[in-house]
Amino acid sequence: MSAGADGSGGPAVAARSGEGSPGEDGFVPSALGTREHWDAVYERELRTFQEYGDTGEIWFGEESMNRLIRWMQKRKIPLDASVLDIGTGNGVFLVELAKFGFSNITGIDYSPSAIQLSGSITEKEGLSNIKLKDLNFSKSCQPPSSALEADLETV
Repeated sequence: MSAGADGSGGPAVAARSGEGSPGEDGFVPSALGTREHWDAVYERELRTFQEYGDTGEIWFGEESMNRLIRWMQKRKIPLDASVLDIGTGNGVFLVELAKFGFSNITGIDYSPSAIQLSGSITEKEGLSNIKLKDLNFSKSCQPPSSALEADLETV
C-alpha cells in the first residue's frame, strides 16, 4: 500500500486528488485549455490529412461557419477587408472565406501542427492568398514583464 506514514496516501494521492477540482478561479481545469492537447490533436489530424486527404473536423460545425459567412455577406463586409481567424486550427474556415472571394485573410494558432495542417490544406486547395502564423494570441496581447522583454520583442 502506498499510504504515507500519517495514512493520508502520500504526495501521489494528494496530487491526483487535485485533478478535476476547481482552481482559484472556480473553474475545473480542462485538457482543452492546454497547448499539449491541441498539439496532439493537430499532429494526429496532420498525419490523417497526409495519409488520406481528410481535412479534419469543423470544430464549431459547418452550419455555424456558413452562418458567419452569410452574416458577413449580408452586412456587405468588403471582400478585401482584413479578416483574422484566431485559433484557426485546420484553416477550413479560411478556405471557405477564400472560396467566397475574401482576399485579405489570416489565420493564427498557437499549435505549430495546426498551422502546418492548415498550410497543407490551403496548398492542396490552390489558395495562395491565405496568410498563416504560428502565434499564441493571448500571450502576444500581454504587456511585457520587463523593459528588456519589451526591447527584445521589437527586434
